[in-house]
Amino acid sequence: MYELYYDYLKPKYLDRRKLLFTDTDSFCCHIQTEDLYKVMAENIELFDTSNFEQTYPLYTTTNHRILGKFKNETGSLAPLEFVGLRAKMYFLLVPQNHKECKIELRG
Repeated sequence: MYELYYDYLKPKYLDRRKLLFTDTDSFCCHIQTEDLYKVMAENIELFDTSNFEQTYPLYTTTNHRILGKFKNETGSLAPLEFVGLRAKMYFLLVPQNHKECKIELRG
């Protein structure tokens, strides 16, 4: 995950990205871009989109559960807000579908 962040995200987005939290097997990052899904389509080999809706154009199972691939925890819906207290303790607000809101509370 560090390689993807430091070799791909950091050089590509410079000051338009912010690392929100990280732990041993994942990280959460805010990326300022006009169309994140367009960026994903251009670099689909870096992403696991197996949790997207099956009708979504970027849906594929090619990278399903492959280590080192980016995965959007909220699928094809973009989260609006993030609250992170520490690793494994965060909340992602997805107003378009409250069932997709993510709460992770592991201590």
